[in-house]
Amino acid sequence: MFGVLNGVAGVVLLVSAFVLAQPRFWALDAPALLIAVVQLTSAVALLGKLRWARRALTVAAWLSFVLGLAIVFLIVVTMVFLRGIHGDYGVAALAVSGLVVALLVPYIVVLPALELLWLGKQRAEPKP
Repeated sequence: MFGVLNGVAGVVLLVSAFVLAQPRFWALDAPALLIAVVQLTSAVALLGKLRWARRALTVAAWLSFVLGLAIVFLIVVTMVFLRGIHGDYGVAALAVSGLVVALLVPYIVVLPALELLWLGKQRAEPKP
């Protein structure tokens, strides 16, 4: 199940960051690309049932969670800055940035958090 979800998340991040979002901004593009590549790598490992699939899932979940929180933080700080500088004229930028955050959070914060919870539960369960 996580293989399919990671594959979808990786493709969504690649499409949204490099097709839909214009203009390019390296501070957001680099983490988004890194998250997408790691998610797609873990998806291939999980779907192919490779030996290192669990390790790939762990790395993908931690990296996506940490970088995802950083991306959301940067966008929210940008929203606050635009509101402070432009006042009521920055409302359109706030709306667009809020929409971007709302669309990214499930893929780069919630999914990795669920994966980490599942991995933690798997480690805690005694093996027969």
